[in-house]
Amino acid sequence: MAKRKNRSPPAKHLRSKKIRPRGAKKRAAKKKRAVRPTLVSTTESPDSHLPASTATHPAPVDDQEFRKWMKAPKNTHAREAILMHRLCLDIQLAAARRGYYLNTYYDDVDHDGFDLIFDDQDYLKKLQVKTMESEAPARQWSIHKRILRPSIQLQEKLGFEPSPDGEGTEGGFILLSFDAGSPDLQSRYFYTDVFVWLAFECGVIRRTHAKRRKAVDDCVKRLRKGGHDKVTIPKALLLEAKGSAELLALCGLHSQAAAAWKYQVCEVVVHEQTGTIPQQPPSLDSRKRRAAEEIKSLVRDTDL
Repeated sequence: MAKRKNRSPPAKHLRSKKIRPRGAKKRAAKKKRAVRPTLVSTTESPDSHLPASTATHPAPVDDQEFRKWMKAPKNTHAREAILMHRLCLDIQLAAARRGYYLNTYYDDVDHDGFDLIFDDQDYLKKLQVKTMESEAPARQWSIHKRILRPSIQLQEKLGFEPSPDGEGTEGGFILLSFDAGSPDLQSRYFYTDVFVWLAFECGVIRRTHAKRRKAVDDCVKRLRKGGHDKVTIPKALLLEAKGSAELLALCGLHSQAAAAWKYQVCEVVVHEQTGTIPQQPPSLDSRKRRAAEEIKSLVRDTDL
Protein backbone atom coordinates (compact mmCIF):
# COMPACT_ATOMS: atom_id res chain seq x y z
CA MET A 1 0.00 0.00 0.00
CA ALA A 2 1.45 3.31 -1.08
CA LYS A 3 2.12 5.93 1.61
CA ARG A 4 0.15 9.29 1.51
CA LYS A 5 2.40 12.24 0.92
CA ASN A 6 2.09 15.24 3.28
CA ARG A 7 0.66 18.25 1.44
CA SER A 8 0.91 21.94 2.50
CA PRO A 9 -2.38 23.80 3.07
CA PRO A 10 -3.64 25.94 0.21
CA ALA A 11 -2.15 29.43 -0.16
CA LYS A 12 -5.44 31.13 0.77
CA HIS A 13 -5.26 29.66 4.22
CA LEU A 14 -1.84 31.04 4.87
CA ARG A 15 -1.61 34.00 7.38
CA SER A 16 1.37 36.31 7.50
CA LYS A 17 1.95 37.60 11.01
CA LYS A 18 3.92 40.79 11.54
CA ILE A 19 6.25 40.73 14.39
CA ARG A 20 6.36 44.15 16.18
CA PRO A 21 8.70 45.22 18.94
CA ARG A 22 7.28 45.22 22.42
CA GLY A 23 5.36 48.48 23.26
CA ALA A 24 5.03 49.65 19.63
CA LYS A 25 1.19 49.73 19.78
CA LYS A 26 1.16 52.05 22.82
CA ARG A 27 3.68 54.43 21.23
CA ALA A 28 1.56 54.68 18.04
CA ALA A 29 -1.55 55.55 20.07
CA LYS A 30 0.29 58.34 21.92
CA LYS A 31 1.56 59.79 18.64
CA LYS A 32 -1.97 59.85 17.19
CA ARG A 33 -3.32 61.72 20.23
CA ALA A 34 -0.51 64.28 20.01
CA VAL A 35 -1.43 65.48 16.48
CA ARG A 36 -5.17 65.75 17.17
CA PRO A 37 -6.31 69.45 16.45
CA THR A 38 -7.48 71.56 19.38
CA LEU A 39 -10.99 72.98 19.01
CA VAL A 40 -11.54 76.65 20.06
CA SER A 41 -14.74 77.52 21.86
CA THR A 42 -17.02 79.80 19.82
CA THR A 43 -17.76 81.85 22.93
CA GLU A 44 -14.14 83.01 23.28
CA SER A 45 -12.95 86.33 21.88
CA PRO A 46 -10.99 85.99 18.61
CA ASP A 47 -8.27 88.15 20.19
CA SER A 48 -7.87 85.92 23.28
CA HIS A 49 -5.36 83.63 21.52
CA LEU A 50 -3.32 86.52 20.09
CA PRO A 51 -0.27 88.10 21.73
CA ALA A 52 -0.83 91.50 23.29
CA SER A 53 1.12 93.21 20.47
CA THR A 54 -1.31 91.88 17.80
CA ALA A 55 -4.62 92.78 19.52
CA THR A 56 -7.09 94.48 17.14
CA HIS A 57 -8.42 97.09 19.64
CA PRO A 58 -6.26 100.16 20.43
CA ALA A 59 -5.49 100.88 24.04
CA PRO A 60 -7.53 103.68 25.68
CA VAL A 61 -5.86 107.11 25.78
CA ASP A 62 -5.69 109.46 28.73
CA ASP A 63 -7.03 113.05 28.79
CA GLN A 64 -3.67 114.49 27.72
CA GLU A 65 -3.49 112.25 24.65
CA PHE A 66 -7.12 113.10 23.84
CA ARG A 67 -6.30 116.82 23.92
CA LYS A 68 -3.37 116.24 21.54
CA TRP A 69 -5.61 114.25 19.20
CA MET A 70 -8.22 117.03 19.11
CA LYS A 71 -5.54 119.66 18.41
CA ALA A 72 -3.71 117.77 15.68
CA PRO A 73 -4.15 119.45 12.25
CA LYS A 74 -4.64 116.07 10.56
CA ASN A 75 -7.74 115.50 12.73
CA THR A 76 -9.41 118.83 11.92
CA HIS A 77 -12.23 117.37 9.81
CA ALA A 78 -12.85 114.56 12.29
CA ARG A 79 -12.97 117.06 15.16
CA GLU A 80 -15.44 119.31 13.30
CA ALA A 81 -17.70 116.33 12.60
CA ILE A 82 -17.64 115.26 16.27
CA LEU A 83 -18.45 118.77 17.50
CA MET A 84 -21.25 119.21 14.95
CA HIS A 85 -22.82 115.96 16.15
CA ARG A 86 -22.42 117.19 19.73
CA LEU A 87 -24.27 120.43 18.90
CA CYS A 88 -27.10 118.57 17.17
CA LEU A 89 -27.42 116.10 20.05
CA ASP A 90 -27.65 118.86 22.66
CA ILE A 91 -30.14 120.93 20.69
CA GLN A 92 -32.34 117.94 19.78
CA LEU A 93 -32.46 116.81 23.40
CA ALA A 94 -33.62 120.31 24.37
CA ALA A 95 -36.35 120.12 21.72
CA ALA A 96 -37.40 116.65 22.92
CA ARG A 97 -37.80 118.04 26.45
CA ARG A 98 -40.11 120.64 24.91
CA GLY A 99 -42.12 117.79 23.35
CA TYR A 100 -41.12 117.73 19.68
CA TYR A 101 -38.44 116.46 17.32
CA LEU A 102 -36.13 119.10 15.85
CA ASN A 103 -35.14 118.32 12.27
CA THR A 104 -31.53 119.09 11.35
CA TYR A 105 -30.09 119.39 7.86
CA TYR A 106 -26.48 119.76 6.74
CA ASP A 107 -25.19 121.80 3.83
CA ASP A 108 -22.60 119.75 1.95
CA VAL A 109 -21.13 122.77 0.15
CA ASP A 110 -20.32 126.05 1.90
CA HIS A 111 -21.78 128.18 -0.89
CA ASP A 112 -24.52 130.24 0.79
CA GLY A 113 -22.67 130.69 4.07
CA PHE A 114 -24.57 128.28 6.31
CA ASP A 115 -23.54 124.87 7.63
CA LEU A 116 -26.67 123.69 9.39
CA ILE A 117 -30.45 124.17 9.32
CA PHE A 118 -32.75 123.76 12.33
CA ASP A 119 -36.44 123.10 11.65
CA ASP A 120 -38.97 123.10 14.53
CA GLN A 121 -41.90 122.45 12.12
CA ASP A 122 -42.89 126.13 12.20
CA TYR A 123 -39.66 127.97 11.55
CA LEU A 124 -36.43 127.30 9.65
CA LYS A 125 -33.15 128.69 10.97
CA LYS A 126 -30.03 128.64 8.79
CA LEU A 127 -26.85 128.68 10.85
CA GLN A 128 -23.17 129.19 10.31
CA VAL A 129 -21.18 127.26 12.91
CA LYS A 130 -17.58 127.76 13.97
CA THR A 131 -15.62 126.00 16.70
CA MET A 132 -12.76 127.01 18.97
CA GLU A 133 -10.97 125.51 21.94
CA SER A 134 -11.86 127.24 25.19
CA GLU A 135 -8.24 128.35 25.70
CA ALA A 136 -7.84 129.78 22.18
CA PRO A 137 -7.20 133.54 21.96
CA ALA A 138 -9.57 134.14 18.98
CA ARG A 139 -11.78 137.21 19.43
CA GLN A 140 -13.37 137.70 16.00
CA TRP A 141 -14.64 135.64 13.06
CA SER A 142 -15.39 136.33 9.40
CA ILE A 143 -18.85 135.16 8.30
CA HIS A 144 -21.26 135.83 5.45
CA LYS A 145 -23.17 139.08 5.94
CA ARG A 146 -26.40 137.62 4.51
CA ILE A 147 -26.65 135.26 7.50
CA LEU A 148 -27.12 138.24 9.85
CA ARG A 149 -29.51 140.29 7.72
CA PRO A 150 -33.35 140.12 7.72
CA SER A 151 -35.46 138.18 5.21
CA ILE A 152 -37.38 139.92 2.46
CA GLN A 153 -40.51 139.95 4.65
CA LEU A 154 -38.83 142.06 7.36
CA GLN A 155 -36.08 144.03 5.63
CA GLU A 156 -38.11 147.17 4.85
CA LYS A 157 -40.02 147.03 8.12
CA LEU A 158 -36.76 146.99 10.08
CA GLY A 159 -35.26 149.85 8.09
CA PHE A 160 -33.13 147.95 5.57
CA GLU A 161 -32.77 148.79 1.90
CA PRO A 162 -35.64 147.08 -0.05
CA SER A 163 -33.37 145.44 -2.62
CA PRO A 164 -31.38 142.24 -3.09
CA ASP A 165 -28.43 143.99 -1.42
CA GLY A 166 -30.45 144.49 1.73
CA GLU A 167 -31.96 141.00 1.80
CA GLY A 168 -30.60 138.22 3.97
CA THR A 169 -31.49 134.75 5.20
CA GLU A 170 -32.40 135.81 8.77
CA GLY A 171 -30.10 133.07 10.01
CA GLY A 172 -27.75 132.90 12.94
CA PHE A 173 -24.14 132.37 13.95
CA ILE A 174 -23.17 129.79 16.59
CA LEU A 175 -19.71 129.66 18.11
CA LEU A 176 -19.04 126.32 19.84
CA SER A 177 -16.31 126.58 22.46
CA PHE A 178 -15.06 123.18 23.66
CA ASP A 179 -12.71 121.91 26.35
CA ALA A 180 -10.66 119.06 24.90
CA GLY A 181 -9.21 118.33 28.33
CA SER A 182 -12.53 117.24 29.83
CA PRO A 183 -13.51 113.55 29.44
CA ASP A 184 -17.03 114.43 28.22
CA LEU A 185 -15.88 117.28 25.92
CA GLN A 186 -17.64 120.11 27.77
CA SER A 187 -19.06 122.69 25.36
CA ARG A 188 -20.31 126.27 25.57
CA TYR A 189 -22.48 127.96 22.95
CA PHE A 190 -22.27 131.61 21.89
CA TYR A 191 -24.90 133.05 19.57
CA THR A 192 -25.87 136.10 17.53
CA ASP A 193 -28.30 136.95 14.74
CA VAL A 194 -30.09 139.96 13.27
CA PHE A 195 -32.36 140.30 16.32
CA VAL A 196 -29.42 140.18 18.75
CA TRP A 197 -27.51 142.94 17.03
CA LEU A 198 -30.71 144.97 16.59
CA ALA A 199 -31.19 144.66 20.36
CA PHE A 200 -27.72 146.20 20.76
CA GLU A 201 -28.45 148.88 18.17
CA CYS A 202 -31.72 150.10 19.69
CA GLY A 203 -30.40 150.03 23.27
CA VAL A 204 -32.36 147.05 24.61
CA ILE A 205 -29.04 145.62 25.78
CA ARG A 206 -25.59 147.22 25.82
CA ARG A 207 -22.04 146.39 26.76
CA THR A 208 -20.76 148.07 29.91
CA HIS A 209 -17.11 147.81 28.86
CA ALA A 210 -16.28 150.76 26.56
CA LYS A 211 -13.93 148.86 24.24
CA ARG A 212 -16.41 146.03 23.71
CA ARG A 213 -19.24 148.51 23.20
CA LYS A 214 -17.27 150.25 20.43
CA ALA A 215 -16.56 146.89 18.75
CA VAL A 216 -20.32 146.17 18.73
CA ASP A 217 -21.20 149.63 17.34
CA ASP A 218 -18.65 149.36 14.52
CA CYS A 219 -19.89 145.91 13.52
CA VAL A 220 -23.55 147.01 13.55
CA LYS A 221 -22.72 149.87 11.16
CA ARG A 222 -21.13 147.40 8.73
CA LEU A 223 -24.13 145.09 8.98
CA ARG A 224 -26.48 147.96 8.14
CA LYS A 225 -24.70 148.48 4.81
CA GLY A 226 -25.88 146.40 1.87
CA GLY A 227 -23.92 143.80 -0.01
CA HIS A 228 -23.28 140.08 0.20
CA ASP A 229 -19.65 140.24 1.27
CA LYS A 230 -18.26 138.89 4.53
CA VAL A 231 -18.20 140.78 7.81
CA THR A 232 -15.94 140.40 10.84
CA ILE A 233 -17.93 139.54 13.97
CA PRO A 234 -16.34 140.43 17.33
CA LYS A 235 -16.97 138.19 20.33
CA ALA A 236 -18.67 141.15 22.02
CA LEU A 237 -21.60 140.73 19.59
CA LEU A 238 -22.14 137.14 20.76
CA LEU A 239 -24.26 136.08 23.73
CA GLU A 240 -23.36 132.93 25.69
CA ALA A 241 -26.40 130.69 26.14
CA LYS A 242 -26.89 129.21 29.60
CA GLY A 243 -27.70 125.84 28.07
CA SER A 244 -29.15 124.06 25.05
CA ALA A 245 -32.75 125.08 25.86
CA GLU A 246 -31.63 128.71 26.06
CA LEU A 247 -29.78 128.33 22.75
CA LEU A 248 -33.02 127.12 21.16
CA ALA A 249 -34.80 130.20 22.54
CA LEU A 250 -32.08 132.55 21.26
CA CYS A 251 -32.53 130.98 17.81
CA GLY A 252 -36.24 131.83 18.06
CA LEU A 253 -37.29 128.16 18.00
CA HIS A 254 -39.78 126.37 20.26
CA SER A 255 -38.13 125.89 23.64
CA GLN A 256 -38.82 125.41 27.33
CA ALA A 257 -37.12 128.77 27.84
CA ALA A 258 -38.76 132.10 26.99
CA ALA A 259 -38.56 132.95 23.28
CA ALA A 260 -40.75 136.06 22.82
CA TRP A 261 -37.86 138.50 23.11
CA LYS A 262 -37.25 138.82 19.36
CA TYR A 263 -40.82 139.98 18.71
CA GLN A 264 -40.44 142.63 21.40
CA VAL A 265 -37.15 143.76 19.84
CA CYS A 266 -38.84 144.01 16.42
CA GLU A 267 -41.58 146.22 17.89
CA VAL A 268 -39.01 148.50 19.50
CA VAL A 269 -37.02 148.79 16.24
CA VAL A 270 -40.15 149.55 14.18
CA HIS A 271 -41.21 152.35 16.55
CA GLU A 272 -37.71 153.82 16.60
CA GLN A 273 -37.33 153.61 12.81
CA THR A 274 -40.67 155.33 12.20
CA GLY A 275 -40.38 157.72 15.14
CA THR A 276 -43.80 156.70 16.45
CA ILE A 277 -44.93 156.07 20.01
CA PRO A 278 -46.99 152.97 20.87
CA GLN A 279 -50.66 153.91 21.11
CA GLN A 280 -51.39 151.06 23.50
CA PRO A 281 -49.51 149.88 26.56
CA PRO A 282 -46.90 148.84 27.31
CA SER A 283 -44.78 151.89 26.62
CA LEU A 284 -41.60 151.80 24.53
CA ASP A 285 -39.42 151.84 27.65
CA SER A 286 -41.45 149.00 29.17
CA ARG A 287 -41.03 146.93 26.00
CA LYS A 288 -37.29 147.51 26.05
CA ARG A 289 -37.11 146.51 29.70
CA ARG A 290 -39.12 143.32 29.15
CA ALA A 291 -37.01 142.30 26.15
CA ALA A 292 -33.80 142.98 28.10
CA GLU A 293 -34.98 140.91 31.07
CA GLU A 294 -35.90 137.99 28.83
CA ILE A 295 -32.57 138.09 26.98
CA LYS A 296 -30.62 138.23 30.23
CA SER A 297 -32.56 135.22 31.54
CA LEU A 298 -31.24 133.19 28.61
CA VAL A 299 -27.57 134.15 28.71
CA ARG A 300 -24.53 133.89 30.97
CA ASP A 301 -22.95 137.33 30.54
CA THR A 302 -21.62 139.77 33.16
CA ASP A 303 -21.01 142.56 30.63
CA LEU A 304 -24.68 143.39 29.91
